[in-house]
Amino acid sequence: MVKPIRHPGYLQWIRTLPCSVCRTTRAIEAAHTGPHGLSQKSSDWSAIPLCAKHHRTGDDSYHKLGPREFSEVHHLNISAVVARLSAKPFIRVEAGAFVGRLGDREYELGTTEAGLARAIRKMSELRWAIQAEVA
Repeated sequence: MVKPIRHPGYLQWIRTLPCSVCRTTRAIEAAHTGPHGLSQKSSDWSAIPLCAKHHRTGDDSYHKLGPREFSEVHHLNISAVVARLSAKPFIRVEAGAFVGRLGDREYELGTTEAGLARAIRKMSELRWAIQAEVA
């Protein structure tokens, strides 16, 4: 049996985002939404931010309704949220400049003269900002 991927830093970041349902920033939990075994959570990469009410305690919570009904009730495409949150950035060189790509969007990251480290920092900042907006 393959063990699910664990990434505590990723879960910590997920808990800094607003709830995917009500947008509150209080009592945020990293809700594992992927396939799982008996008494076993899914991969940490499947986590989305949900407040305690929408994750575990409310009548319309993920744990009470289950994934399919929760998605329907809250008009939430869970797999799309997971994909946006876990998207990996890509950087390439084009005409003497670094160009970053995240999902279907591209960003200018500076000249090659300014250095790769600066481009990576800028891409990282963009990634966190963009993903926080769509969470």
